[in-house]
Amino acid sequence: MIRNSIRNKLIVFLLAATILPISTSIVMTYYFTKQNITRETLQTNSNLIYQGKTNIINYLNGIHQASLTVYNDIDFYGAIEAGASDYKSRNEIVRGLQSIANTVKDIQQVYLYIAQTDKSYLWTQGNIYRNETNEPKFIPPVSRTEDVTLEPTHPSHLYGTSGFGPLPPAPAISLHRKVVNAVTIKNFGILSIDFNLSMLSSICEQLYKKGEEQLYILDNQGHVVYGPGPAGTRIDEPWVTHLLSLSEPSGSFESDSGEFKGIQLYERMTTPYMEWTLVKRIPYDRLYSNARQLTEINTLILIGFLVVVISATLYISFHFTAPIKKLIGYIGKIQSGNMQVDIHVKGNDEFGILANRFRIMMQTINNLITQEYKLELANKTNQLKALQAQINPHFLYNSLQSIGTLALQHDAPRIYSLLSSLAKMMRYSMNTSVAIVPFDSEVKHVRSYMELQMQRFEHQLTVEYDIDANTLQVPVPKMILQPIVENYFKHGFDSGQNTGKLLIASRVAEDGRMEVTVADNGKGIAEEELQRLKARLGSPSEHLQEEDSIGLINVVSRLRLYYNHEADMRVEHHKPYGVKVTILMPMHMKENGEL
Repeated sequence: MIRNSIRNKLIVFLLAATILPISTSIVMTYYFTKQNITRETLQTNSNLIYQGKTNIINYLNGIHQASLTVYNDIDFYGAIEAGASDYKSRNEIVRGLQSIANTVKDIQQVYLYIAQTDKSYLWTQGNIYRNETNEPKFIPPVSRTEDVTLEPTHPSHLYGTSGFGPLPPAPAISLHRKVVNAVTIKNFGILSIDFNLSMLSSICEQLYKKGEEQLYILDNQGHVVYGPGPAGTRIDEPWVTHLLSLSEPSGSFESDSGEFKGIQLYERMTTPYMEWTLVKRIPYDRLYSNARQLTEINTLILIGFLVVVISATLYISFHFTAPIKKLIGYIGKIQSGNMQVDIHVKGNDEFGILANRFRIMMQTINNLITQEYKLELANKTNQLKALQAQINPHFLYNSLQSIGTLALQHDAPRIYSLLSSLAKMMRYSMNTSVAIVPFDSEVKHVRSYMELQMQRFEHQLTVEYDIDANTLQVPVPKMILQPIVENYFKHGFDSGQNTGKLLIASRVAEDGRMEVTVADNGKGIAEEELQRLKARLGSPSEHLQEEDSIGLINVVSRLRLYYNHEADMRVEHHKPYGVKVTILMPMHMKENGEL
């Protein structure tokens, strides 16, 4: 059924040509989008956490730099070395602690323990708390091998001054620095700086989306410095163990076990005083959300396309194939012999163009049939008129020859010449067996005609010939030039006025057609009459039966029969006075008398 129906073929092929590519496109788009998004997400987030790592290290380096005040400030260092034994050195201790506290905004407390004199000083919130008694002092936890120790997030220390009313415990990070003599390596004491997590949280919050992603800062033991869980606790999960075992300073790995399934990116933050790791965890749901959204959009587009394609397919099937069926019906009528079928198919598409071209072709065929019929009818009519005249051309020609011989016998050569011209004219015009002649024959016929007119009007008439040799052998319909020349003597020549002048010319026009011109200096024609004549020349077939049909109307009518609209006749005023008639016709004609 599909093979025999173009409608069913269109439905199947259009649906297949649409659904298969779109479905394939959706699958391939999702696959490559997923890969590209994964790659771009890894790259973007790697750059992001790298920048975050840089900002965190710079921030902590600022705290670390503040702790170096104990060495950079000579007076402060000298007071520590002296053990704050006098009033002046104690004041230097207070000034130094205040200087450190004002270095970084987030510093909560600055604590100094002087081992030599077993004294401690605590700066907090602009207040100084001294412990110069024999009570036990708080000794910060420091590494035995390192000068600086960074203590991960923990409740802020009271530093043994709970009775003096320092800040209540709050999450803080502490940097502990040994104060030693660079030469003797003698330990003078310990400087501790507590700072809150405000700046650290501000940096971290820019690195991930809360509720969708997770961000951790872990120390080298797996304790949480920053993260969604309680600060300071150790995470004992497989992904942390795997993370701490990795030797690369940065990278990523996937996890699909437990509650979290996704990609984890990390950056090591290593300085002389810390070994932390910045970790960002991106779930697959978040990672592939854009790809899924794009797939959903493509699916909706596919459904929309399917609706459009099915509608368009049905429209094409039931409407686009209708003109074909109509055209087949018209062709069937033409095959049955009805050549006057009115082919009417609407539309500007290929089917409409095909029907229009077929209609034009049939009109052309009908016009050619009509033209041939009219031409044959005109020839038969001329033959009938010749029969009605009851004159035998050979008899008339022989009679004129006999009269010419008699004129020569009586020594009248001019009479013989005129009779010869008349005989040639009669023989040319009354020979109905030839319809197409070389243009040279038309010129010779006009020359004979003008010789008789010159004899008639003697010195009152002059004629000029300007014939292009390239036009002499051009085939033209017989009797198209003499009627135009004769029209001058019927309507334009006035023997009582100045000498009549007549120009007969031919040339090859710029458009490749032959141009024949007959111009005179006669009485001319009124403008109103000229416009009427032009209108009659525009539809010559309607005026063939008028009195002057043998003149211009007859000529243009026969030209149209042979050349259709390739031939044209123009009538216009000839300056300074007179009438100019121009004929334009093709240079070539087929053997059967057609273009």
